[in-house]
Amino acid sequence: MENAELLTKITKEIMHDYFKGNPETWFQYLDPRCVFVATGETILSGIENIKHELQSHLKKGRGNILSDEYFHIPLSKKVTVVIAYTISESKEENNLQVVNIISFVWQMKGKEPKIVYEHASYRFYEEEQKNTILPFKTEQSHFQIAKHLLMGNPKKKRLCFLHGNKTIYLDTSMLLYIEGNRHTSLLHCIDNTYTCTQSLQELKKELPEDFYQIHRSYIIHVDYLVSVCCYEAELIGGITIPIPANKYRQVKMDLEKLSNKSLKKRKTVTDKK
Repeated sequence: MENAELLTKITKEIMHDYFKGNPETWFQYLDPRCVFVATGETILSGIENIKHELQSHLKKGRGNILSDEYFHIPLSKKVTVVIAYTISESKEENNLQVVNIISFVWQMKGKEPKIVYEHASYRFYEEEQKNTILPFKTEQSHFQIAKHLLMGNPKKKRLCFLHGNKTIYLDTSMLLYIEGNRHTSLLHCIDNTYTCTQSLQELKKELPEDFYQIHRSYIIHVDYLVSVCCYEAELIGGITIPIPANKYRQVKMDLEKLSNKSLKKRKTVTDKK
């Protein structure tokens, strides 16, 4: 608990310094492999990419924090989620008030806490939302994604394929989904997109059990699934994949089973730590 309270205090310091125009406090705690996901924006991976994005936002002006609250959720002995819930005044939108919800996933690396995953969402503040503070429900899927990606995840075999004149050995935990196009495929990862000459069906044979063919042209990584609704599957980062209407019910049932199986498997691994 003491550790969680300290991380909450550091998170508050990060937010206040950032809104004052100083991102260095934030930068010093970033893990080299940190992943940053913001609603409606490109997924960022690695310190330099995240730094560039945060600095570009600062140039536009961040306004002032009008109110803020912080909540922590321990995921394991070494991992804690801290949620920063702030209301700020936007300089870009004629001083309209903006709700910022940023989840920081902290992991102890030796004796040092590092930010290994971040998820940010923003919306304009409405007075009737004043007493609706906790964002836990909307953030829950991202806790599970962070838990899968950055802790307690058993090593998976690498996927080997040709990308141009290079042979790529891809860690499948970084793979979001695969898009098939006749005899070639696009592999969409957290930090890159690869083209390979293997078909979707050829790649499917090499994938672990937590991948699912949701459509004749798409295979998704179930651990990055956020929701299923209106004949679409939403993945982390707001990515939507179509589901055929005639298979929607079966696909929804299959994904539910796979998601539950994956969660149980990760819980078992985490409990051993």
